[in-house]
Amino acid sequence: MSYCAIVIIGFRCSSDIAECLTALKSLEGPDHAVHICENGGDDSYDELCHALSELGGETPSARQSASPGFLTREFRLAGKKTRVFAHRAPGNLGYAGGINAVLGYLKSDPDWDAIWILNPDTAPEPDALAALKRRAIEGGYGIVGSRIVLSHNQRIQMYAGRWRRWMARGWNIGLGEPADATPDTAKIEAEMQYVSGASMYVTRKFIEVIGPMEEGYFLYAEEVDWCLRRGHFKIGYAHDSIVLHDHGATIGSNSNRKMRSSFSVFLDERSKLLLTRRFYPVIFPIVAIVTLLLTTQYAVQGAYKNFGVALAGWFSGLKGEKGFPKRFAPPSRPA
Repeated sequence: MSYCAIVIIGFRCSSDIAECLTALKSLEGPDHAVHICENGGDDSYDELCHALSELGGETPSARQSASPGFLTREFRLAGKKTRVFAHRAPGNLGYAGGINAVLGYLKSDPDWDAIWILNPDTAPEPDALAALKRRAIEGGYGIVGSRIVLSHNQRIQMYAGRWRRWMARGWNIGLGEPADATPDTAKIEAEMQYVSGASMYVTRKFIEVIGPMEEGYFLYAEEVDWCLRRGHFKIGYAHDSIVLHDHGATIGSNSNRKMRSSFSVFLDERSKLLLTRRFYPVIFPIVAIVTLLLTTQYAVQGAYKNFGVALAGWFSGLKGEKGFPKRFAPPSRPA
């Protein structure tokens, strides 16, 4: 019997993941299993496994090696038959790298027909997955997104996204609308260019034809990249799939420019240029100038430290640097 693999990428946020799994306990069909990839190292992996033990229990066949350095332990949610696989990554693989590692783990399993990527700081409503699958089948879509609702104010974060190529920034369709608004789904699907990575349903056929996520960004723009290179596949929007999102809780990527983490600011600016160079090379010089000017918004709002970080991220993107940024690597220990 086919099932959906729910994929969550964690980085030292076991409490967020536990809350997400608590919400998933109420999930109503279709069949599913949860795969969590912990990118935060051994201590974080132990914390995650402890949290999972409190939510259910570990299975007898708990430990298995999927690949060198990739440890897997299997759990069950209490009161449910849902399998939860906790994977310890060999290092910080980034967002796309963690997803691709789970896809590698699943490669030999013939039974899954889709993955549902969820942020750790989300709480899906019970019918969220069923609505995604229904919409994918109805429209023949390769990727389907959810109605993303901000948990702190019950307003729409986004229905879907539109990429504004001349300024290398996304536009959240539906931003600020009441959570219970009734939009024109056909209009959204005609305008949308990508699906929110906070809740992204992707069919197996799409992955097998288009390939895995692009890992070079490390963080930000991966979902936009995947949707832009979708080939003949269509992307859709499932309004009945409601997912609450505590936006920015995981890595400090909220809208307050003073409060954003340096890591978030750097990669956000870099990824915009990496994506532009890949998909819109003809206009790259113009976009580079526009994005440079837009970094001054940090200075205008008094976020002077992050203004410097944004400039460094912009310059890194200009040079085409990819992967984990070296400036954030921990200092090496003396021999």
